[in-house]
Amino acid sequence: MKQVQKTEFITAALRKSLGDGVALDHLRVYEAIALNTLPLRKNHPLYNGSRADRSLLYEMAAELNKESRPVHLMHYSDDLPVGRVFYGEVVDQGSEAELRVLFFLDPTADEEAVKIDSGSVDQVSVSVLPKHIYNSVSGFDYLGPDATVEHIMSGTDPDGNTLGKNGCYGRIVGLNKFFELSLVGMGGAQNARIISRDESHFGSSYQKLAASGLDPNALVLVASTSTRKEEMNLTEIIAQLTDMKAELAQKIIEISTLQAAIAEKDKRIAELEAKLEDVAKPQAELQEQIASLTTQSEEARAQLDAAVTSLKDIATKVLTAAGKTTDGLPETVEELNAVINETTEALAASLVAGGRSKEATSDVSKDIVPVAGAFRVRW
Repeated sequence: MKQVQKTEFITAALRKSLGDGVALDHLRVYEAIALNTLPLRKNHPLYNGSRADRSLLYEMAAELNKESRPVHLMHYSDDLPVGRVFYGEVVDQGSEAELRVLFFLDPTADEEAVKIDSGSVDQVSVSVLPKHIYNSVSGFDYLGPDATVEHIMSGTDPDGNTLGKNGCYGRIVGLNKFFELSLVGMGGAQNARIISRDESHFGSSYQKLAASGLDPNALVLVASTSTRKEEMNLTEIIAQLTDMKAELAQKIIEISTLQAAIAEKDKRIAELEAKLEDVAKPQAELQEQIASLTTQSEEARAQLDAAVTSLKDIATKVLTAAGKTTDGLPETVEELNAVINETTEALAASLVAGGRSKEATSDVSKDIVPVAGAFRVRW
């Protein structure tokens, strides 16, 4: 049995989280390492060898102790949870630190409990949205305002420093959202294992376990982060984004050319109109030139309108891909360009973090995740 006995401390934590109206007798409680400061083992541009900052663990523990989080299976959050993670505490392990959590499975989760107690399921994964991912060499923030789709997809900063190469890694700092904890088959952090009772945070020896009221035969479930199974193809998404950005760049060039032509025609018209009053040139000839230039200017404006319409179509595609409304699109080139850039970057961010979990050892170029937030990440 790997269940943790409900000591007075654990019972109090359960009561604080669930209230007095919930029966605790049939809840099965386990302890796990939800996340630590060791390098992650994820094949992902931003998380290959990246490290969670110690402060992030403290923020996660504080959030857990304010409000419990659901326990899911393999991040399938479309289904109802099988339990709750209700307590967290940061534990120092030499120069490193880890977030120990307590979670329970409800009485209906017999199959999951059997798999945990038998050892076939021995890892967990948290789903969080960090505030910052800093490049350890340059300090560049991949979730900051200066980050582009290319930075996120490549893990390379503007100076050419790439995460996971030449000793460069990501520093994961600050908690934006803590969504859930899942039971998974394979995690993305080191030291994801079932630990013995002597290694438990609730007692460093058999005698201490017994004295504290814990079952001496209990094993603590220790797990680490894992990724999610993707529902969308990363290569396809990147190709779509690249095509859209190339099309957008071409349209912007065309629009700039048309705007310059219109400005030149308007300038010429103004010059000719001024000459009507100053020169003796036959007015009919000048009017003919004005009419010709006016027609050319109107044709250029028509081309500009067509280009803006095409730009709107790009914006509609990007917004649709991001699951956002396409109502009320702006009418100017600058505003449309801003909408496309903002939505494209948000869409790229969501690719990094949403969708279903995949195994930590899978290749990021094959699969990716949609996100439940701007940049929701599964560890």
